[in-house]
Amino acid sequence: MDQVESAVESSDLGWQTFWEAGSRAFHLGRYADAEKLFQKSLNDVKSPDAVDSKRSPTEEDTLSNATTAERVVAQAKILSSLGELYLVQGWHVEAEKAYKKAMSLKEKISGSDSLAVAEILNKLGVIYRAQGKFQEVEPVLRRALTTYEKDPSANKLDVASTIETLADFYRAHGKYEMAEPLFQKGLALRESVLGADHPSIGPAMQNLALLNHASGKYDLAMPLYEKALKIAESTWGAEHPSCATILNQQGELYRMKGDFPSAEKTFWRALRIRQSALGVEHPSTAQSLASLALLFHLQCKYDQAEPLYKTLVDLRTKDWGPKHPHVAEMLNNLAEVYQDQGKYSEAEPLYWRALSITQDAQGPEHPSVAKALRNLAELYEEQENYDEADRLFRWGLGVGEKALGSEHPEVAELMARYANLQKRMSENDDDLPSTSWQD
Repeated sequence: MDQVESAVESSDLGWQTFWEAGSRAFHLGRYADAEKLFQKSLNDVKSPDAVDSKRSPTEEDTLSNATTAERVVAQAKILSSLGELYLVQGWHVEAEKAYKKAMSLKEKISGSDSLAVAEILNKLGVIYRAQGKFQEVEPVLRRALTTYEKDPSANKLDVASTIETLADFYRAHGKYEMAEPLFQKGLALRESVLGADHPSIGPAMQNLALLNHASGKYDLAMPLYEKALKIAESTWGAEHPSCATILNQQGELYRMKGDFPSAEKTFWRALRIRQSALGVEHPSTAQSLASLALLFHLQCKYDQAEPLYKTLVDLRTKDWGPKHPHVAEMLNNLAEVYQDQGKYSEAEPLYWRALSITQDAQGPEHPSVAKALRNLAELYEEQENYDEADRLFRWGLGVGEKALGSEHPEVAELMARYANLQKRMSENDDDLPSTSWQD
């Protein structure tokens, strides 16, 4: 197999001329040009009789004499490049198709347990998660990790990357106890190969910061964010999108600590970087808009929050599809703005729609389901529909305790809210007039 790939790399093939030009365009950010060149390269390698227009008519057409195996390897290489191009642009459906075709070809040549296949499995895990196909994420990542760990020749950094991807998936789904040892293992692998001050250590620290952030360990999270930001600024420059990602996370931490002025300042900086580097309609730019909208909402600046949320519902639907958790998140937030203004009839259908999306996309036992149920319960409680509120609170508590554990801050808060409802229901029963009749 290595000999076949080496032959493809070294041969002066027409397809490779286009592939190399496409790769240069890709790295320069000329994505439309890159796609055209990659497609031309793919068409060229699929046609054994195709002749590179830059070669003279008398020059031997190397591709026409290439073995079937060589052409398969070349096609897989080009398809992988297309997959990466689509993934960078957030075109996840196209990226999935390209990577699956590449993986099928690599399996034919090198077997289903090869390192080349493991690399694509890791990419597919990222794509499935971005599409909300959460049931498919863990199996492909576990398969990739098993392949890497069985092969002593596997690059330790590839192993670390897969471990971190799986750990971050667990973190996002509230499985913090499963995530933490994986993050630590990934960081240790990186440091063993690159040293403690290498630029890639920054993202590894960022992962640990996110984990501490999500689990309520805010004092541990902030210094990790600050160190990760310092490494990113040193590596990429202060206006790079990677810096904006960390800034947005820092802003969220400030918000959760109640430091609204620092949060707003940090969010605006992240938004300016993303608008300049990625464009107004990019999903990452929308994330910064969402952070600002929530911050305005928390400060009761409804006239600023409501239009932002409406815009974000449209943007998220366009970017991710109508059944993605990002859409549910924006629907929840818009519903809360209506609820806070007493517009219950406008809030209720949005909450139910968000709950349905969350259950379908993330499963009925995900922590986000507990949050969606709490939102609905509080809406009904405000309208004094205590029976429905009681049912929804109990449902949400069951989900939250199973997913996060009874000691988790979100579960404890939900329990406190439910206890408050029980108190109100008891007081309401005491205030009811007697229904007994006297003759």
